[in-house]
Amino acid sequence: MNFAIEVPGAATPLNFHELCRTLQFASSHDNSERQSATQQLQTWEPDPAYYPTLQSVFLDKHISQSARLLAIIQLKNGIDRHWRQSAPDFSIPAASKQAIRDRLFQGSVGEGDRQLARLNALVVAKVVRIDFPSAWDSPFTDLNNFLRTTMNGNQLDLSGALMILLRIVKELGTARLVRSQKALQTVTPELVFTLGEIYVIKTGEWVAFLTNGQNDIASEAADVALLAMENSLDAIKTLRRLLVVGFDEPHKDKSVQAFWNFSQTQLGQFLSFINNDLPKMASYTDILGKHLMQFTKLHLDMAEKHPASFASLPNSLDLARAYWDLTSRFADGYKDSGGLRQEPSLTDGSKAKTEGPISEKLALKGLLLIRACVRMVHYPRHTIRYRSKEVVGEHQQAIDAVKTGLLKDELVLQMAQVIITRFFIFRKSDLDAWEEEPQEWEEREESQGNAWEWEVRPCAEKLFLDLLTHYKPLLLQPLLEYFNTAQNQQGDIIAKEAVYTAMGLAAPVVSERFDFNSMLKTTIVADAQQTGQLCQVLRRRIAILLSQWVPIKVTKETRPLIYEIFRHFLNPDDLCNDIVVRTTAARQFKAVVDEFGFEGEQFLPYASDVLTRLLNILEEVDIDETKLAILETTRSLIQRMETHVSHFSDQVMGALPHIWESAGELGFMMKQSVLAIMQTLVTSMRTESLRYHSTIFPLIAEAMQENTDMYLYLIDEALDLWSSILTWSPTPLSPEILSLVDTGIKELTKQNEHATQIASILGSYVLLAPETLLENRYRGLVFGAFCSSLGSTSREQIGVATKYVEYLIRLSHELGGTPGLQVVIQDMMNTGFITKMLEDIHDAFEAHKTSGPKRKQSRVGEITLTDYFAVFSRIAVIDPVLFVEVLASLGPLEQVWAWLSSEWFRSLDAMAHLGQRKLSLLALTRLIEVQSMQDIILRNLQDYFSMWTSVLVQVLDFEEKIGNDALVLTEEPQPTEWDTPKDVRDRALFASDPVKRVQSLPLVTERLNDLIRKAGGEQAFQDNWAVNVDKEVLDSFQNLVTLPALSSGES
Repeated sequence: MNFAIEVPGAATPLNFHELCRTLQFASSHDNSERQSATQQLQTWEPDPAYYPTLQSVFLDKHISQSARLLAIIQLKNGIDRHWRQSAPDFSIPAASKQAIRDRLFQGSVGEGDRQLARLNALVVAKVVRIDFPSAWDSPFTDLNNFLRTTMNGNQLDLSGALMILLRIVKELGTARLVRSQKALQTVTPELVFTLGEIYVIKTGEWVAFLTNGQNDIASEAADVALLAMENSLDAIKTLRRLLVVGFDEPHKDKSVQAFWNFSQTQLGQFLSFINNDLPKMASYTDILGKHLMQFTKLHLDMAEKHPASFASLPNSLDLARAYWDLTSRFADGYKDSGGLRQEPSLTDGSKAKTEGPISEKLALKGLLLIRACVRMVHYPRHTIRYRSKEVVGEHQQAIDAVKTGLLKDELVLQMAQVIITRFFIFRKSDLDAWEEEPQEWEEREESQGNAWEWEVRPCAEKLFLDLLTHYKPLLLQPLLEYFNTAQNQQGDIIAKEAVYTAMGLAAPVVSERFDFNSMLKTTIVADAQQTGQLCQVLRRRIAILLSQWVPIKVTKETRPLIYEIFRHFLNPDDLCNDIVVRTTAARQFKAVVDEFGFEGEQFLPYASDVLTRLLNILEEVDIDETKLAILETTRSLIQRMETHVSHFSDQVMGALPHIWESAGELGFMMKQSVLAIMQTLVTSMRTESLRYHSTIFPLIAEAMQENTDMYLYLIDEALDLWSSILTWSPTPLSPEILSLVDTGIKELTKQNEHATQIASILGSYVLLAPETLLENRYRGLVFGAFCSSLGSTSREQIGVATKYVEYLIRLSHELGGTPGLQVVIQDMMNTGFITKMLEDIHDAFEAHKTSGPKRKQSRVGEITLTDYFAVFSRIAVIDPVLFVEVLASLGPLEQVWAWLSSEWFRSLDAMAHLGQRKLSLLALTRLIEVQSMQDIILRNLQDYFSMWTSVLVQVLDFEEKIGNDALVLTEEPQPTEWDTPKDVRDRALFASDPVKRVQSLPLVTERLNDLIRKAGGEQAFQDNWAVNVDKEVLDSFQNLVTLPALSSGES
């Protein structure tokens, strides 16, 4: 039977039967059926009855599990998108919401399928978060009443109610709105009382079962006890959250105090159950452990989120000591522990689970709790909430009690000793994992440093650093003595590895008191050459140790020793250097290379071997993350070697294409690294990289293939590499480089997120190969591409486009004279470049004529207008007649000039760069040379005199060479050793710029005199034209230049 959506006009009506049928098809394995059903569900979504009917399907236990599952998922998604009144498409009507709310609890209470019950509980929580208390004020009251009714009744119903309450508290516990937080706090005391009662009752039931002395784990009583365990577990899960998020000051609430005491009693009782050897207890170890972990989470959350309350609650200091006792006892057997591991999270949204021995989990919580105590003393929590002096004093007194009552010198010393001598020990399970899966183990260990909340050793490292930082005077001398034990060449390798672990972690704190360079020369060098059993463990640790100390404090004298050690560790011919040692060395060497004191010349004797071995390791490594780390080390080394890398560039470039090919079609991150290394190589080798262009450009072309995944992932690196190549390519450009011009034009026309960078790349071609870009083949396409940038929302991109169009205008005249400029101007007209600029300027003119609250907004900003006028200025400065012809082609010249000049003179104040203002001065002044403009200019003298005065005041020298233009070059710009070919060309254009060559004042006075002669002489000019200029403006101008008096009054 095929399912199909009926055509519009005969749409399938929404009813219970049709919805069930559609949900069945939406769960089908047939793709066409699934797609059609999904479309039908989307069609029904706006129907007010859709979501209540979905709920009806879910609640009907006669429907298939798959249809019910999809129904509750659709309902959850609908609540996410359409429950709020402000939903973008449509909001679920109030009547439909009420119908859904009335039956929400039914979906979990009495539901035998726990997955469906959990999903429904999630739906309830989402509704409560939005509606409580404004639209739904009774969910907690209803739940509380139901819990009290069922706590001694149907345990399955109780389980569903507890599941709902847990999910609601989780949801509201993460709320940031004060309204939501306060609403939860108002119902917390009543819920805590009920949940506490349920927990005590249910715990009593299953404790009695466990201690009845009978081996009845297969009886009906066992099933009842197990359900009681699950219910008590759900109760404590909710309870521990409420105790933390439901009170501002938990320690002042008597119910919190009572349960805090009870939790400590239960902690000891449950530990005794777990340690009991009876077979009956072994069957329930897992769920007992879950209860224990809930207590530890309560204690830890209280210490982290309410430190003052933790310190004030009964017996908290004794509790912390008890945790440390558990941790220190576990430390004695840590070397034989199998460790904790993270299991993947489930599809129902629950968190990943930590698997491993309960003793190790408790030890981890102990370390976390002690760390929380250290941090509450030395990193007090700050809040923006007002607290009275009395409250602040109480809190500080409680924290001080932790400092003086718990963190005593004896305990601090003991903790530091246990950590460095027990938790830093390399375990047998680590060695077994190393040997079984060396690459996977190495990669996991590298990423483990961020897992301090889930792993004992990383957490111990964090606590060790906290202790050392805040108790340095106490711990420093014992620690230095401990470091000195490493000097015993006959010492145990595992013990020495622990010493080096502590030495590396302590580097930032002890660097001023510990002579690491001496230790390096006398001990570490010798240890790096040790052979025999477990030597690879020591070598791996030494590589990490050096990467930790080099950025802190090493001398130039000892650097060659460090380089030699890493070269030694990377040597594959040494049997002690297994894949773990070499990959660790390859990773850690990046820190050595990136350090400020690294010098390429000093490293030169080691470079060839190290680079070769880094590249060779890639052939042996299977894990992509490890390969990427090694490639990143290689890239950093090439970058820091600078020009010295040219000695080894052939071997690097010889290996990169093979790495590219071996990455396969989906190895995008590997290919990103290859392109990044190539870019670094080009930058380091400068113009010498020209010989590798034949290898590089096919990869760039491949990375920039349209409509491919490779384009999506590699475009950023490909553009960076392309840009670097252009920066360091001498002129004339090679055919390989020029072959990408078409690609650049096409990419810029797309106007995607990379358009600004592509515009800069195309601009580099303008500088380095203007003859090519001004050929008939490219010229119009280039202006068309730059024209597309004018519509961009990126200010930077518009600035780049107009800058390089300015260059094209200048270069066209430089290479082809007036005919060349005419051709370029015609292309700018044909592609719409000039038209676009003029349209935007006219739009700004119209906008500036409006005012008030309803004034029109210009579609371009002031800075963009200044860029446009810079382009027009370039044309006018070179050939004012041609510029006027362009304006005249658009309409009556005087009309066009009226709005164009209005915006031009207005934009002068927005020109932040003085050179840009002078450019406009030159352009506007040269327009006086055009006969058709002279009468127009005479009628606008006020604007001209104001412009001349404001600009000349800024550009003229009034101190040394009075009257000279300060922007004009007095000597030619000098080259530098760091110049790129692009810099050379840029400097040449800079030096030939009229802004840097033309004296402003002589040009203004000459053209003004021409205008005076045109007006019939000085007197006629004064009588007919200067009379229209404000006297203050003329006086300011006269103060700058020596001319006949141009005032409308007395001479």
